[in-house]
Amino acid sequence: MENELITDEDITNFTEILNRFEILQDNAYAEAYDLHKQALAQYDRWSTIFFEVRKAEVGSKKNPALKDRIEQMLRVLNNIYTSSRMVWNKAADDLNQGKY
Repeated sequence: MENELITDEDITNFTEILNRFEILQDNAYAEAYDLHKQALAQYDRWSTIFFEVRKAEVGSKKNPALKDRIEQMLRVLNNIYTSSRMVWNKAADDLNQGKY
């Protein structure tokens, strides 16, 4: 992805979240909590990037492929956020049911 709004750090952060989610276990409650917070923060960052890309297009060349990719990344981050939150929420259920 080549755009002056997207930094190497943005790509690295997104990739790290994907990697962490890939190895997330259904009983890694603390990791899930941390991951869901980071996914939400990254969602906000990529949402800002998406907004700035769209704003920059007014009266200039459009880049639909970039916008499509950012939208896909936002969906992935939202799914990771939701799934991680569900794992973390399971901890409360397990504690209440005396499993731990």
